[in-house]
Amino acid sequence: YCGGMQDGHEFYAYLPGGASGGILPASLSDIPLDFDTLQPYGCFIGSAAVIVLGHQDSARHAALNMMNFFAHESCGQCTPCRVGTAKAVELMKAPKWDNSTLEDLNQVMTDASICGLGQAAPNPIRCVQKYFPQEII
Repeated sequence: YCGGMQDGHEFYAYLPGGASGGILPASLSDIPLDFDTLQPYGCFIGSAAVIVLGHQDSARHAALNMMNFFAHESCGQCTPCRVGTAKAVELMKAPKWDNSTLEDLNQVMTDASICGLGQAAPNPIRCVQKYFPQEII
């Protein structure tokens, strides 16, 4: 709680595990924050740094911000992460997301990246596609 939402703001979404843990809608706010419970929702506890978004925020823009962060933080050692995060940023800037191409890219990053950064970077994209499709059409 921390006093709840600021006056005039409504709870819209939250990141249960920091930048790579995914994004869930407010309607799923009663889910316990543990590894096993979050997994069926496409999320994980990650750093356990819960981030809350209000109705004036955008899950799409939050995901893009996180992907920019991942692209910046990539060590550059493996191509799926180095090129994949940069390509994801480009694709996510389009007015309408190319979900098929993004999912192909997500799968390559998840399967072929050397470390957890590249493997988990697609989580926010997948959550926006699943829980906030109205933001990307």
